[in-house]
Amino acid sequence: MKVLALFILFFSLTSQASELEKFFNENDWTKVYDKGGYVVHSQKAKNSKIVGFTARAVLDAKLENVLAILRDVAGTTKWAPNMVEKKTIVRYSDLKALTYNNNDLPWPVADRDMVLMNVLRVDRDKKVLVVDTHSVEHPDYPPRKKVVRSFMPYGTLEFKRHGNKSSVKMTILVEPKGSIPIWIVNMIQKRFPIQFLKALEKECKRVELPLLPGIKKLLDELDRLGK
Repeated sequence: MKVLALFILFFSLTSQASELEKFFNENDWTKVYDKGGYVVHSQKAKNSKIVGFTARAVLDAKLENVLAILRDVAGTTKWAPNMVEKKTIVRYSDLKALTYNNNDLPWPVADRDMVLMNVLRVDRDKKVLVVDTHSVEHPDYPPRKKVVRSFMPYGTLEFKRHGNKSSVKMTILVEPKGSIPIWIVNMIQKRFPIQFLKALEKECKRVELPLLPGIKKLLDELDRLGK
């Protein structure tokens, strides 16, 4: 059993690393923003004109509340930039959910929506909590009229404690589809990680939510790894 468990762990870590390597080269990130504690790097994705971004920051918020607010799917429209609709399609567990979101974009650009699989896990090698997010299809949520279905092939949020604050790294690659010029796409997506993280920090100061048991169990595991 121990051999099997080690094999599964090794396979899982290898798969996660190779997933990132499908889209980005580890050493090809370029710093494009460094101000107010927010650092953003960019890299053109492999075989694409779309640029992916990573953003790092330390949020002035306890990790428990950060995770609780992110898991509150219905409440996301209260704080997330440009998000006018977000709902849970399937709730598999405290750690896994299939969600739908619709983002209002300024005229003349059509709104964008996505169906996303979201999974929270512990990366034992890096000693961080990770939210993995990617686009999927669902028969009950086909593309809508006058709304363009975007595609997120890769997205992660990595968290760890930073005293009473939360260290976060966001990596995102979104193909918005439609007819938006590439330079506008890349300009908008460069701003998004900073806007999102600032809004998340602000919401954490506004409200405190209870942590779901499954997430607390995962956070306890992370704390044990850090000792």
